Amino acid sequence: MAELSAETFYKVAYERIRTFVVSQTRVYQEIDEIDPVAHHVMGFQGERLVAYARVFVEDDHVTFGRVLTIPEVRGQGLGRRLMGQIEAEIQRDYPGMPIRIEAQIDKRGFYEKFGYQATGQVFNFNGTPHIRMDKAALRMAE
Repeated sequence: MAELSAETFYKVAYERIRTFVVSQTRVYQEIDEIDPVAHHVMGFQGERLVAYARVFVEDDHVTFGRVLTIPEVRGQGLGRRLMGQIEAEIQRDYPGMPIRIEAQIDKRGFYEKFGYQATGQVFNFNGTPHIRMDKAALRMAE
């Protein structure tokens, strides 16, 4: 997490815990061993972190997770903008690698809008139903 200052790391941890642990009433290790190797994608309004995701390589694919927009800004299109930023970074840093995510089942429709396809069965991940979703590799623009 060398790319994150202590202040930025605090903002990320605060919003991730508020979203995935407190709001969703899930007890699990929110800050984990992936954080030091992940690329952290962030959106700010002024000094306030309003959108976040982390991107990392896992086995033979690239993945992203901990995708969030804070409740105070939902419905303003920031989720779509965040996905655009995530995919631009994947295209730049991991061209040609397939993308595989584990999406909360209630977010399936959101990811389908970006070309992700559900594969396999619904499974429980830290107390929340998830489904694997795949997308073909993104290529660098010619």
